[in-house]
Amino acid sequence: MAEILTPSLIRAARALLHMDQAGLAASSGISRKTISLIETDDTPPDHPKRLEVLQNLRRHLEEQCGVEFTFASLRCGEGVQLKRACKPKPKPKPRF
Repeated sequence: MAEILTPSLIRAARALLHMDQAGLAASSGISRKTISLIETDDTPPDHPKRLEVLQNLRRHLEEQCGVEFTFASLRCGEGVQLKRACKPKPKPKPRF
């Protein structure tokens, strides 16, 4: 888990889940005020406590809420999507 959540990824994950800051706070155990501060601060996180909160928030969103994060790279931008269980397509029954 080397990549760190950005404010825009957190906002996008909340929007994808149809969740406001209070809802995310209730489900994650992180205060609404902390979530609000994280979402408005674009400076790189360097304080150990802030990094810990971001890691806990990412873990919660991925494991409990089913969010997948795509982090910005040279090939693509950042984004979020919901995990989908891959079910094999049923084989068609032969018709006689």
